[in-house]
Order: sequence, then structure tokens, then C-alpha cells
Amino acid sequence: DEYKKQGLGFGWSHSLAHRLSVSGDSVVWTDHENRSTTLPLPTVSRPAITNSLAEAAIYLGDLPDELVLSQGLRFYHFHDGVLTAISDAYDNRLRISRNYLGQIERLDNGVGRSLFLRYASGRIAAVDYQIERAVDDGPFVWVTEQNVVAYGYDNFGRLVSATNTVGESEVYRYDEQHVILERSLAGGASFFWAWERSGKAARCVRHWASFSQMDTRYAWDDKGQVTVFNADGSQEVYVHDQRARLVRRVDPDGAEHFKSYDDKGRLTVEQDPLGAITAYQYDEAGRLVALFPGDDEPTTYEHDNGFVRVVRRGETVWKYERNDQGDVTRRTDPDGHSTEYSYNKRGQLTQVWYPDHSCHRLGWNERGQLLEEQLPNGGIKRYRYDDCGRKISQEDEHGALTQFEWNHVGRLVQIVLPSGDTRKYTYNAYGKITSERDELGHVTRYEYADGLHLISRRINADGSQVKYRYDNVRLLLTEIENEVGETYRLQYHANGLIQQETGFDGQRTAYVYDLNGNLSEKTEHGDDGSQMVTRYERDYSGRLVRKTLPDGNLVDYTYDRQGNLLSVEDGYWALAYEYDSQNRLTAEHQGWGTLRYGYNACGQLQNLRLPDNNRVAFNHTKGGQLEKIEVNGQPLTAHLFDAGREHQRGQGKLLSSYQYDAQGRLFSHGLCDIEGAIYRRQYHYDISGNLTRLLDTRKGEHHYHYDPLSRLTRADHSQDEQERFGHDPAGNLLMQDRPGPDIVAGNRLMIQGDHHYDYDAFGNLIRERRGKGHQLVTEYRYDCQHRLIGIKKPNGQTASYRYDPFGRRISKTVDGMTTEFFWQGDKLIAEHHAEHHRSYLYEPDSFRPLALLEGFGPKEIKPYHYQLDHLGTPQELTASDGQIVWSAHYRAYGEISRLDIGKIDNPLRFQGQYFDQESGLHYNRHRYYNPDIGRYLTPDPVKLAGGINAYQYVPNPTGWIDPLGLNANCPPKGTKSPECGTPNEPSAPEVSRNGAFKQAKADAGIPRAQHPDAVLDPRLGTMRQYSHVSMRDQQKNEILDARGKPVMTREYEFTRADGSKVLIQDHGAGHKFSAPDGKGDQTAHFNLRPKNSPRNGKLDGARDHYYFKDKK
Repeated sequence: DEYKKQGLGFGWSHSLAHRLSVSGDSVVWTDHENRSTTLPLPTVSRPAITNSLAEAAIYLGDLPDELVLSQGLRFYHFHDGVLTAISDAYDNRLRISRNYLGQIERLDNGVGRSLFLRYASGRIAAVDYQIERAVDDGPFVWVTEQNVVAYGYDNFGRLVSATNTVGESEVYRYDEQHVILERSLAGGASFFWAWERSGKAARCVRHWASFSQMDTRYAWDDKGQVTVFNADGSQEVYVHDQRARLVRRVDPDGAEHFKSYDDKGRLTVEQDPLGAITAYQYDEAGRLVALFPGDDEPTTYEHDNGFVRVVRRGETVWKYERNDQGDVTRRTDPDGHSTEYSYNKRGQLTQVWYPDHSCHRLGWNERGQLLEEQLPNGGIKRYRYDDCGRKISQEDEHGALTQFEWNHVGRLVQIVLPSGDTRKYTYNAYGKITSERDELGHVTRYEYADGLHLISRRINADGSQVKYRYDNVRLLLTEIENEVGETYRLQYHANGLIQQETGFDGQRTAYVYDLNGNLSEKTEHGDDGSQMVTRYERDYSGRLVRKTLPDGNLVDYTYDRQGNLLSVEDGYWALAYEYDSQNRLTAEHQGWGTLRYGYNACGQLQNLRLPDNNRVAFNHTKGGQLEKIEVNGQPLTAHLFDAGREHQRGQGKLLSSYQYDAQGRLFSHGLCDIEGAIYRRQYHYDISGNLTRLLDTRKGEHHYHYDPLSRLTRADHSQDEQERFGHDPAGNLLMQDRPGPDIVAGNRLMIQGDHHYDYDAFGNLIRERRGKGHQLVTEYRYDCQHRLIGIKKPNGQTASYRYDPFGRRISKTVDGMTTEFFWQGDKLIAEHHAEHHRSYLYEPDSFRPLALLEGFGPKEIKPYHYQLDHLGTPQELTASDGQIVWSAHYRAYGEISRLDIGKIDNPLRFQGQYFDQESGLHYNRHRYYNPDIGRYLTPDPVKLAGGINAYQYVPNPTGWIDPLGLNANCPPKGTKSPECGTPNEPSAPEVSRNGAFKQAKADAGIPRAQHPDAVLDPRLGTMRQYSHVSMRDQQKNEILDARGKPVMTREYEFTRADGSKVLIQDHGAGHKFSAPDGKGDQTAHFNLRPKNSPRNGKLDGARDHYYFKDKK
């Protein structure tokens, strides 16, 4: 009967189905899952009562006969036992209206949006989304925007269908006792149940589906235990106590988990399958006051007024201040730095004040939708929504507008980029994408087998296909068939962990785990029958403490009680670490070298001491943007950012200027000194984001072409040889401009032209044979971790390499001469040789090199500055005096075709790559890359996580990078921007100042996102983005104001793509020459002039004036 009252038929409920019933001095609360909790009835003398077991409280409301029940973050308001509203701590309310029968009719959020429930025969027939609008200038009324869901019932009043607004339905079938037997989803899959017993005692004994992978059986006893029998024969056991609390769980692999509770039902102890115990301690009010994680440092919590105020772990203390609603208003870190938070009356975060006194502001509308963000760096983001609350546009901090279109069930169907280009999507009934059309019209399609939500086939834009299978009870991926029909297979343990994977080349790797699911053994099977076994030992917390390598060598790890790694020892190159009170790394010891780190109040790296004792300081502006870098107290670089984008960089006597398109991609890079421009590079992209043209005033013009999968097919260079590329369906690079065949098997390159390649049993390249009779042989040797340790060239020259426990190369020896390497995380920070030492600095939080410090120690170093392309690849090195000391021409896949300047050596190439002269290879952190063939020598150590082609560098070398040698990462492309301004000059000055300025830029051919060049303000002695000049009349005399002083105005200087400079002159005050006929008089406007003719010069296509409306 209660289910009938909820309006959805037998067995169904909804989240508003709460009720109270009063019996004497008690109140019984029945929630939407029909669970009942008894609480004392509040009185005037005892207005609030807490039930810690139910984690709920009940108290008297503000209205007569109102009771308020609190659970978690929600407050349920009842009047005479009937739910009337749901609120939060800020009293934001969802109001519940009922019809004359007492049925819920409307759920109203109080700001003009509601859900309206329609009934038929006493049951909910439909739910509509309504908006409060004024109709025909009349009063506000509720208007249906769209139907959300419609329900169908059979003759017994049972719910048999639910249909969404686009007609997708799922249906239900029951037995004669109204117990569900079948649920068929809109996407085609069906689920079935078999039961024992009846009524509330009914228990499921079998659950299966229309697809073969799912068929589960349940065996129950009367002592709270249920045994689950999976279709693969594995079993799981769950044991509950008399209060239905889980006390024991047995996983399919036999791992047992235990839980214990106190007499108030609170979890007190957890024991994992290996015996590690975590304990919880509570105060009398039931609040957690301590957590004891085995042997690690315990954490304690101090409460005030029901909220956590202090968190301690060892000597580390975090403090929190809160408002009456419990939201944090001040957070103080262990170093005493505070971050403050402000909220509006609805509880929405409106301001965050950081320790550097910068502020992040957020603006909301009355419906709780974020409209504007003012970022700490000065940028502003804006958002708009439709009447259904879906975001329909967002404008980034640089003015780029992206628009979104949705269907009626909230699925994104189109993105309109700022350029007007579109991406479109279609979906199936599960909301999974079935096709995506890119900006160029290329379509990728997805198919789903067996009515499931899992992709079974991807059809690429060029017609090639990748297939997927899921043949296990957990519906985990079991097989991939690539574009050429080769398969990658995965097998699983009963608990869902991978047992074995077999690559496209037949390479097998097997895994064994401990009872906590941590890897304990890895066995790599060579195709010659050999094996390499690596074993892992862990502490109670699951942290690795010893690794036993296949060759028997050991690597040991130690940790502090906070869980921080303290040391790694492999018997050759020790590593050790130190941390501050916030667990941030402060020292990194490697061999004989040490790196030390210091942080500012906002947690950004501020001080870095290099292994040769050079000190680097990173100075940031308020808001966190990099302002300048100093080495040993002397300036190295100066940076000018605008809302997160660097626009100018001072490098000794040189100034780099960067311009971006609205999609955030580098549009141009200009380098100049005091005498003028040195060079300029300009980048052009197609509408899908691929680089198509590079104009370089030093190195010529470059054009790039792509196939439908955005893979590079041609590179034309005006000053270098042309390049042609092909790709097999699996993505293997084929060099079409070289004679001879390309033969690939299992993604291993076997033959290319006259080059023949041999591999060891584990897929590592061991031999390259070329020349007449294949007599020119290069040999490669690897250790048991598949790291390259030796090379022997055809001329007999040898090289050897060594690595630290993390696989970072720490030395190489060539012809008896050794170079050592030091690392900052995964970035090469220094190299040391008997004859020289050099350090490398990078742009913060990136692999983009910034400077090379040549020499050992503060008294010896000489800095050089990297000039990078759009990918972060070094194009030049410049000295502090502005001289170019290194410059290279590259082929598309990163090989240098020629050096045009080589006064010093620079080994850095693509991000994360280091060029080895002895081999021609690029060391790429976890692997070695051969730029001659655009491939790695060894398969990806992270296997499928790096993509389905284990030897591929990247799909497209003009837009992708792989700094770690693990998986390709594409720099964010952002979005594009539409053309701005209007085509015709208005007859009346109705254009805004900003609009007129943008139109002037557009007519000058200046990208919307390009900022003015920095110029020296002689009055202030600082660089600014405009200069002050005096206005002059037609005779070039200064115009004076009423006080007899020159009238000053601003001039904005821009550098165009061809290197020429233009001025936009701000005549916002207008000017009046007092001629009888008014000739020459102008209202507020801008002038657009060539810099070399600022008075009367004229640009082609430019207007005489760009008028705008004066706000005064």
C-alpha cells in the first residue's frame, strides 16, 4: 500500500518518499528505501535530538507543527508527517506542493524552475520540466519546457515502462506477486531475476542477462551469509551481523576482509587480507577523533560546534575556521599561510583569497549557475546557460567563445568553436557516442555489441577498423583486433586483475598479486621460451620495499611514517629525499649531487639549488604568474604574462614576443634586440588544429599535409629536402621517399629500404643491418629491465649506459669518456663531464627548456637562452649579448638535417629528448627514439596505456609530444575565435571603445588575441603596452589643454606577421580645430597608421577613423 501511495506502483519508490509518524513520545521516520528509524519526539524543553546510529537528528521547526529531520547535508521538513520541503544549511529550499489528494504535484526550487508531476489513475504518468514565465504581458505562470519522463502501467497498476523525452524506453516484467523478473533497457540489453521466498523476505537466487557473460547465483543462509557464484566458477562471500552490517568479505581469490563495530554501530577496526589493521576512535558525540593506519603516523581531529577545526599528523597541523553552516572560511597550512573563503547567502563560493593576496572571484545568478570567474591572474571567464540549466557558451579569459548545443536528454550534439567550425556527435540510447564529425567533416563511428554500452568496433575516418571483445564475467576487455587484423589478448584473475596479456607481436607477460591486489610477481615470456621474473615485496601499507630483478639484483625502498619515500638503494647509485612539514620535497640526493627546493606561500617552487651549487630563484607576481628568474641573484629572464599566457620574455639583450590565436596555440614568435627584429616565425593551422604552414624569416617556409586521421603525409621545406610519409592501417610510419619496401609485423619494423632490423625475444631492437650484403651492422644490448646498456657501431666504436633505480640514465661512456647525468624528477637538470659541466632549466611545470647554464659553479657559468618552436623544440640558442650561438634545421620527425650555427653544443631535441652523438638516437627518459625512422627501439613499457602501437612515437609529430617515452600527449589546442568588428563604418558612433579597437586590429591583419608590443615609458622607466605621446595639430604643434600643458594620448604598437609595425592611436578625447566649417573636428576615435608615418600614413584597407561612443 505504501508503494501505491508513492505513485509508481508496486515495489518502486523515489527520493521524495519520506514520511513521519508520531506515536506517543516517539517519531518513526521512514525513508525512501522504506527503512524505519525511531527517534524521541522533540519538545520545547528538548528541541533537538540526535541519533548517532542513524547519523540523523530531529528538531522543532520554525512553523507550528513542523519537524525537521537532518541527515548529512540535507534537511527534510515535515508538517503533520508529510514532507513539505528539502533544504540545506543555507536554507536553499526545494518546496513540495501537493494536490487535493495529497499527492506530490510540484517540486519548486523557488527561482522559477520546477518539476511537475502528472497523474493518471492515481499513479505518476509523467514528469515535466516547467519554467515560470509571463505570458502575453500577463502574470507569471508555469510553462512546460519539455517532458522529462513518462511512465506506463499494466492492468494491475505495475510500472511496465519508463520513456524519456526522445522516446527511448526501458520496460519491466513481474511475477504474480509483483516481484520484478525482467528489465529491458532502451539500448537492447535485458536483465533477469529469479527469487526465493515472497514478500519482504524475497531473496534473489539468480541474476542473469541477455548477454552470455553475466549469470550469477546466490546462496543464502539464515545467519547473515550469502555466497555468490559467478559464471566463471569463482565465488564471493559476504557476511553481515544482526544489524545488517558487513563484517566479513571473501573475494574470489580467497582474500578475507574484516570489519568491527562498537555498540553504537560505528566502524572501529578494519583488517585487510594480509593482516594490516586500521583503527578508528570516536568521541562521545560519535565524531571521529583519531585514525590509526597500522604502523604509520596516526591522524587526529579536533572538533568545534560539530565541525573539524584542527587536523594533526605528527608535527603537521592544519587549522580550519568555519561559518555557521560548516563551510571553511579560513584554512591555515602547517607553515602558517592562510587561504580565506567567502560565500554568498546561498552558500556559493564567491571569493578565495590566497596567501599572496591574490583573489579568485566567482559570480552566480539566482539559479545557482556560475556566470563569471575572475581568476587570480587577472583573466575573466564567462558562462551562459539555457532554460534547462545546460551550459550553452563559455568565453575564456582571452575572449574566445565556445558554444554548445544539446538534445532534449542533455547529450552534447554540437560544439561551435570560436571560428564557427563545428564538431558534431550522435548517440545511442545509453548516451554513448555513435559518431563524431570533426571540423573537416571526417567521421569516426562506434558500434556496440550485444546491446551493451561497451564499444565493439571503431570505424576510423579512413575506413580502417579496430575491434574489441569482452569475454568475461566482469565485462572487462579481453581482445583488441587492430587495423591489420592482429590481436592483443588479455586474461584475468577471478578478482578482475590482469593475469596475462599477449601483445600484437605475440609477446606474453603474466602477473601475480598478493591478497591486497598489489603486484607481487611479473613474468615476461620471450618468444624463444626464455623468461624474466621480477618480484615485489611490500609493507603492510602496500608500499614497495624491495624489488628483486630478473638478474638477482635488489632494489630497496624506505619510507617515513607519513608515507614519503626516503631512500632507494640499488647498490650503485643511491637516492635519498627530504621533505618539509607539508610533505613537499625539499632535497633530492643523487649519487654525489644534491638538488634543494624551497616554496613560496602559495606552494610554487621559488628556490632551486643545483648540484653545482648554482642558485635559481623563480619570482612570481600576485596571482602566481612567473615574473622573472634569477641565477645567483642576477637576472636570467623576465616574463610578461596576460591571463596565463606569456606574451613577452626578456632574455639578456633580446626580447621575445609571443602571439596566440584564439585557440591558445602559438601564432607567432618574434625575436628582436635594440636595433630591431632578428627573426619572426608565424604558424598557421587548419580548422582541425593541424599545423599547415610555418613562415620563418630565417629558415624559410614550411608546408604540412595530413591524411583523414591527421597523420602527417608530406612536409615541404623551402630551404631543405622535401619529405613524404605513408602509414600502414595500424599507424606504423612508412618512409615513402626512400627506395625499397617497408615490412612490418606485429608493429615491429622488419625492413625499410636496405635497412634490416632484428629483435630479441622480448621485442627489443638488437641489430640493424644495412649496406652491401648487410655488412654494416649496429648492435644494441639491454639489461634485464629492457634498458639500453650498450651499442656497437659498424666502425667498432662502443658506448655504454647506466641507470638509477627509476630508470633515469645517470651516465654514458663513449670511447672511455664518461658523462654523468642528474635529474629533477623526470627532467634532465645537469650533466657532468671531466671537461665540462652544464645545467638545464625549464619553463615551470613543463619539459620546455628555458636556459642552458654552461660551466660548473656560480663563478664559472655562462647562460644561454633557448628559442623554441610551437612544440617546445629548440630552434636556437642565444647568448646574453643577443648572438645566436646554435641554430638547426629539422626534419619532421625530429632529426636535424643541418646546423646553420654550431658555436656551442645543444643536445636537447623534442621535449624530453636528449641527442646522443655516438648513435644518432634520442634518449627519451624511458626509451630511445630513432628520429631517422620516427620509432622507438623498444616496445612501450606501459603497454596499452601508451596506445595500441607499442613502437609508435606519436600520431603526428607537428602537434604531439611524448616527453617521457611512454605515451603521446598533445598540447591543449583550445578553441578558435571569430572575426571581430563590423564590415562597414557606422554613420553614428554607436560602436563601443573595445569594438572599435578590435576593428582597427582586424583591418591591420592583427589577430584578435595579439597584445601590443612592450615599449619603454620614458616617464616611468618601465616597459608598458602603450606609449604616451602629445597630440599635435596639422602644423605639428603640440595641442595644449586649459592649463597650458600638452594633451597626452596613448599609442599602441603592434608587429604584424610580415614584421612591419603599425600604431593604433587613441584619440578618445576627440579633437576640435575650430575651423568655420568644422573641418577636422572629430569625436572619440582611433587612428590606424604605419609606425614610419604616424601623422599622415595610410594602411591599405584601413578606415580614416575608427569611431566609438564616448561613455561621458
